[in-house]
Amino acid sequence: MPAQKDNSEPRRPGRPRGGKRVTASREQLLDIALNLFSRQGIANTSLNAIAKEAGVTPAMLHYYFNSREQLLDAMIEERFLPLRERIGTIFADNRDSPVNALTEMVKVLAELAEQYHWFAPLWMQEVIGEMPVLRTHLQARFGDEKYQATLATLKGWQQEGKLNQALAPELLFTTLLSLVLVPFSRMRNDERLKSLSPEIIVRHALAVIGTGIGG
Repeated sequence: MPAQKDNSEPRRPGRPRGGKRVTASREQLLDIALNLFSRQGIANTSLNAIAKEAGVTPAMLHYYFNSREQLLDAMIEERFLPLRERIGTIFADNRDSPVNALTEMVKVLAELAEQYHWFAPLWMQEVIGEMPVLRTHLQARFGDEKYQATLATLKGWQQEGKLNQALAPELLFTTLLSLVLVPFSRMRNDERLKSLSPEIIVRHALAVIGTGIGG
C-alpha cells in the first residue's frame, strides 16, 4: 500500500510537535533578551537561557538570530541606536551652553531609564562594568569619534571660561551617568531607595552638578 502524502502544514522552525503551540515574535524575543541581559549580564546569558525565559524552543530563537552576536547586532541597531542618537543630539543642540547641555543630558538619561527599565542596569553592567560585551561591540562598530568630538567640546568650553576648569572632561560623562543611572538601577531592588522617584533623582543630580555640596 503506497504511503499517504502528508498534507499537514510544514513544521516551522522552533515549533514543537504536538502539545501547546508556543510562539514569540522577533520583537518579543529582543525584549526578553534585553531584560535578561540587564539582570545577569550579556556574558552570563546564553541563547538557550533566552529561549527558556521566552518559553520557546532554541530552534525558534535560532530562526530569528543565528548567534548571540547576531542578536547583539540587532539589539544595538534597533534598541540602543535610537537612544544613543537622542543622547548624541544634546550637545549638538546646545553648543554654546554647557549648563543647558548637561541639564538636558541629566533629564534625558532619567527619561530613558524610566521608560526602558533595562536601560540603566544594562548600561551600568555593560558599558561601565567589568564585563563589557556591549561596550566592545559598540566600540568595534562605531569607534570613539563622537566621544572625542564631545570631549573636544567640553575642553573648548573650559578654554572659553564656560565650564569649571577643575572638572576633568574625561570623567564628566561617567559622573553624570553614575548620578542618574546608579539610582535607577538600584531603586527597583533596594528597599532603602524605594521612596525615590525620577523627579528626585533628576533634582539631586542637577543640584550636585549645579551648586555642588556646599549649597
